[in-house]
Amino acid sequence: MPTSSPNTYRSLDDIRARKAVLREQLESGNTTMKTQWNTLFHKPKSNVPSKRVTTFMTTGATLFDGILLAWKLYNRFGGGKSHKATKQKSLLARLFQL
Repeated sequence: MPTSSPNTYRSLDDIRARKAVLREQLESGNTTMKTQWNTLFHKPKSNVPSKRVTTFMTTGATLFDGILLAWKLYNRFGGGKSHKATKQKSLLARLFQL
């Protein structure tokens, strides 16, 4: 084992012992980091039927909301024939005929 100061080594055995201690600390730190990473970014899968139904309904509502937004934007920016656009065209046509 190393003496009180980690930088003071008296033999190769002291260096090997310190190296073994550091390796164990690194490996334990690595395993704790892996478990924390997995708990942070990977949700546990649940087989409870109510959770599956809730997830399905949330996904469906989000999908419906996105489709409705796309349809509104399509109609708003000239994708579909709107009454306002035809009135403006007829008004412009009337002005140019005068």
